[in-house]
Amino acid sequence: MKDHISVCICTYRRNKTLEYLLRKLALQETGGLFDLSVVVVDNDAAGPAQEIVMRLGPELGLNISYGIEPEQTIPAARNHALRLAQGNYIGIIDDDEFPSQDWLIKMYRGVKKFDVDGVLGPIRPFFESQPPAWLVKSRICERPVYCTGTILRWNQTRTGNVLIKKEVFDKHHLSFDVRFETGGSDRKFFMQAMRAGCRFVAVEDAPVYEIVPPERWTRKYYLKRSLVNGINACRFSKSEMRGLSRITVPLKSTVALAIYVVIFPVCLCLGDHVMMNCLIRGGHHLSRLLAMMGIELVKKRDF
Repeated sequence: MKDHISVCICTYRRNKTLEYLLRKLALQETGGLFDLSVVVVDNDAAGPAQEIVMRLGPELGLNISYGIEPEQTIPAARNHALRLAQGNYIGIIDDDEFPSQDWLIKMYRGVKKFDVDGVLGPIRPFFESQPPAWLVKSRICERPVYCTGTILRWNQTRTGNVLIKKEVFDKHHLSFDVRFETGGSDRKFFMQAMRAGCRFVAVEDAPVYEIVPPERWTRKYYLKRSLVNGINACRFSKSEMRGLSRITVPLKSTVALAIYVVIFPVCLCLGDHVMMNCLIRGGHHLSRLLAMMGIELVKKRDF
């Protein structure tokens, strides 16, 4: 039987970028190798994306399943999407990203070529207009890119550009950990999958593009994101810390924070892009340390 890829999208009040993504998915090349369906899970109980999905499905000739996940957390929405998926392959892409026309076929061929359980492609920033110079120079929006065929470790993974065999979830009874409400459940999933013997490689020539709108061009946005990431890092490390690591993990963050405090005046003189990188890294470790003491600087992710 022909393979079937279900592309899963979790969305939250991003109707404009969601519509753009759906139109791009309707143009995906399959080469006759697989069938394609789409799953959209609205993480807003009011269902603001329903009209767009119901209208675009027939218009674009896309097989779209739609669901509403009222629990506003990332892992709950991801797990809901998995329950609706019909395919034996699961593609995952964010609602503020879009792919090139040959995205899925390159990802699919990567799984077959390397005989692995899944592949991850790069995520590249996309600016609709010219962003501030400091943002570009800081490279905050850029993520590491790995050569095609690289066997990935769990800490090199995320779900913004993924194609995975559905059996990875079913055979090993895996899902996204609902304790990681604001982030980190994707890496936790990959860690568990790798411990179960699954292998994942990079496919460098199958990128997706993350739209970076003007509201993400502010210093406040990236500082707040670093605080959230610090809290998530604490939750992750707490679930994995054993023995001596209970001392070394907080010690490393303490030393790192002290270093960033000391070098901050120098970074301030080197330009906004250097200063922001220092603040983001320092904020991450500060937030992580405070979270270890039960103090969370950001209670809810709203970005």
